[in-house]
Amino acid sequence: MKVSSPGRAILLFLAVFLLLMILLPLLHPYGSFTDLDGRAGVIDNWSKLSFADPLSRGVYFLGDLFCHQETSRSFIINGSQMAFCQRDVSILTGAIVGLIATDEKISVIPIKNKTIPLIGVLMIVSTLIEWGIEFVFNVDLLAGRVATGLLAGAGIALIFQYFITKEYEKVVFKRD
Repeated sequence: MKVSSPGRAILLFLAVFLLLMILLPLLHPYGSFTDLDGRAGVIDNWSKLSFADPLSRGVYFLGDLFCHQETSRSFIINGSQMAFCQRDVSILTGAIVGLIATDEKISVIPIKNKTIPLIGVLMIVSTLIEWGIEFVFNVDLLAGRVATGLLAGAGIALIFQYFITKEYEKVVFKRD
């Protein structure tokens, strides 16, 4: 197994999932998925999804379970909310970009640098800071939510790739 295999497998999964989140609202009539506000960790909208095909229900079920799906904080495609909120979609997109940037064939970011985990953590913390600003000052920062979500996703990818590379090298050098 190559060092890039786990990262590429995760990249493929995340890219397909993001593509589904974008395409599913387009494959249904205008405004099919609306008013999905709820709470993370609670299945609030299962009855609203009964009309949909199993794939759409599955993706929107995951959004219902893991995301608040607040309408005002969701991207709207074809009059429908995406399955996850803006921050979650941005984190997913950032993770995809980060996995591509750290792939060994592309190598935009040298993943073996020992400061990579720290940089990744700082990128993730930016989202917590933005969330805190929104909470404390009661402001809605769409651009901030998207930007810090992208940073956090890329930070998660950096940390993931760094430790996968490190573990892979341990295994390879142990055999030699």
